[in-house]
Amino acid sequence: MLRNKVPFIFLFAALHLLIIKELSAQTPKLIKTIIVDAGHGGTDVGATGQYENSLRSKEKDVTLAIALKLVDELKKQLPGVKIVPTRTTDIYQKPGEKAKIANEFHGDLFLCIHADSGPLKQGKRQVGTRMVTRYKITYTGKGRKKKKHKEAYEVEEPVYEYFKIPLTRSGTSVWIFAAHKTSDKLKAIMDGDENFEIEADGVDSIESKFDFNSPQGRIIANIYASRYQFRSDRLATLVNEEVENTGRAALGVNQRRVGIWVLQATNMPAILIETGFINNPEDEQYINSDKGQQELAEAITKAVQRYKVQVESINNTAPPPQPTVSNDKKPADPVQAFETRPIRDIKTIQVKSNKIEVDIYDDGEIDNDIVSVYFNKKLLVDKKSLTTNPHSITLTIEPGKANELLLFAENLGTISPNTALMIITDGKTRHEVRLSADLKNNALVKFELKNNN
Repeated sequence: MLRNKVPFIFLFAALHLLIIKELSAQTPKLIKTIIVDAGHGGTDVGATGQYENSLRSKEKDVTLAIALKLVDELKKQLPGVKIVPTRTTDIYQKPGEKAKIANEFHGDLFLCIHADSGPLKQGKRQVGTRMVTRYKITYTGKGRKKKKHKEAYEVEEPVYEYFKIPLTRSGTSVWIFAAHKTSDKLKAIMDGDENFEIEADGVDSIESKFDFNSPQGRIIANIYASRYQFRSDRLATLVNEEVENTGRAALGVNQRRVGIWVLQATNMPAILIETGFINNPEDEQYINSDKGQQELAEAITKAVQRYKVQVESINNTAPPPQPTVSNDKKPADPVQAFETRPIRDIKTIQVKSNKIEVDIYDDGEIDNDIVSVYFNKKLLVDKKSLTTNPHSITLTIEPGKANELLLFAENLGTISPNTALMIITDGKTRHEVRLSADLKNNALVKFELKNNN
């Protein structure tokens, strides 16, 4: 497998600038531009059919055929949307070129078409026999008079041929850039081999040496998650549903942080569709057929249509008025308000400092979640909308006491429940906490002051 030659610092800077820039922008009100990428191309053939009696198809040809049909179907069903293919002919493009096309056209969605594969086992079978000459060795005499005698004789032995056994795995899977996770459906067909590589030898699967477990990596992954991962996951789920509606095996939404370079470099919600296993006979026939290619194109288009309706209905819905309190009446006791709801979501964090900083964001889609936040029953954030801009507060943690930060949902936004991402900074230590609350349940973070003595 080829390795990414982009220097660590350049990759970090590029991703950081792209994601931070987009993070500060407003969520687009309309899906205006969709990028369709046909995986591989030119000298990069991708996976190939290698099992006995396969079509010997090349992934680059299959992906281009499906992508072109998808482009036509999207243009037909979404006439007001610009559809941009990364390639329309058999050319080679570096992953960076594909991402550059998507980002320069300010795409609102990135759809990457691929075909899956996997390691093939070798079989052997007897195809005949042949006569071979062998020799029987005997000795006569002793000492210096000992002599060796070689007597030839003929024997029949079997003749074998070796061949590659086709995969039993089949179906369509959808991938997004996120923490490692494999759907149960895909695990079920792996025959216990959960380490098989998708896109095993393809350039699009270049593994970045960028460490997403580093502090900088966690920041980028977190920003990507809050901005794109949830929308990518939503679109991927819809694609999986539409594939399942065709009667084809749908293997679920799967996640990985390495192995799909184009998904982490595109500055928009992005999914990769593994249309089928090129080394499975039924799948290879399906993804090479006009019927199969068109069926996949139509299924993906239906999912995009559903996604577009959902996103645009959310973004074009006028936010409800902010709750107000009449000057003629005494405000309700806020303590009584939040104490009427049980606490469902509880997180506990150990901190080393008695002074901590907390930044509160909307976690996922910006959908006008309105919350109040209490610390030790004292109101700190009063009926504020969560956005990509944080509400920042400083807390004083008292030793030996219950230090509790409570999230109280004032509404459900347009997507239930209310979700919040809290970035908690304790000196040099950084914690990420995700909380979920609704009109029946609160969420709570407990802080315990760690004794450093």
